[in-house]
Amino acid sequence: MKRILIALPIILLIGFTVFYFWGSSGSVDLGQLNSKIVYHDNYKKSFDTVEVITYNLGYLSGMTNNLPVDRGDELFKENLLSARSMFEQIDADIIGFQEIDFGSARSIYMNQLDSIAVTLGFPVAYQSINWDKTYLPFPYWPPSQHFGKILSGQAVLSKFELQPIETITLEKPINAGFFYKSFYLDRLIQIVKLNLGGSDIIVMNLHLEAFDQETRVAHGHVVKELFERYAADYPVLLIGDFNSESEYVSSEDALSIIMTSSNIESAIVKDQYFNESTKTFPSEQPDRMIDYILFNNTRIQKVESRVVKEAGQISDHLPVMMKFIIH
Repeated sequence: MKRILIALPIILLIGFTVFYFWGSSGSVDLGQLNSKIVYHDNYKKSFDTVEVITYNLGYLSGMTNNLPVDRGDELFKENLLSARSMFEQIDADIIGFQEIDFGSARSIYMNQLDSIAVTLGFPVAYQSINWDKTYLPFPYWPPSQHFGKILSGQAVLSKFELQPIETITLEKPINAGFFYKSFYLDRLIQIVKLNLGGSDIIVMNLHLEAFDQETRVAHGHVVKELFERYAADYPVLLIGDFNSESEYVSSEDALSIIMTSSNIESAIVKDQYFNESTKTFPSEQPDRMIDYILFNNTRIQKVESRVVKEAGQISDHLPVMMKFIIH
């Protein structure tokens, strides 16, 4: 009995260690986390205006995102059809996705990027994986929801020729513990260069920290520095889920820092921030704006912008679109 009592903690420790490394490990090699995907080579060469959309897709789970519920196959199939229909009507040239799945158990192992890109005829995408886990202890209950492959991330779809520049992994929550960080997604900034009929433009697609404001503020400083660096030489679109309300709502958050950048402008202007039609989250009853399209107004001129209300509850976010020309 004494030997058993001595051995038991060792056995439990070994078991926990094996489980930890199994659960937190991924299936994708580090060199394949960021990849350019070419579907065909029929790139768009001429245009009058360009249309861009940013959309936190919430892996097509609608208002069930982050809830411990069994969703069923039909929800994802119906939301995929709705997303395709919406994108066909809008006919965007550039789409930046956050929270898009590339083959996860939680979303019936559907590669959502390929399913959308192929149907809409997009020639090229840049994919970055930020969540590659075998086990995910969230939501915390019930534990039965924790098992199953997670392969998710961000993507930029383009009708123009695309050159990946870099993908930057942002700092994980400063105030979180080691175990939490081990299973937490990476917050990314994807940076690509697009050739718009002879003119180059930089697209920065980001997803900032949601739960820890101190970390999100740190992210804001990184984003500002990057935006100003690229904006010195190129037209720049800074798009994504900022998880931060406008500087007119909160003066001590990431967006307030980013908006101090030189020559930066928002597709949704100051007078629209408090209009109900510009709220993006939650899609069921939007009460805040946390998704944005920003740009350097010395090189880009906005023609039109709006929150895409017709997206409904495909995701728990609503997309934002902007039509623009390059100076």
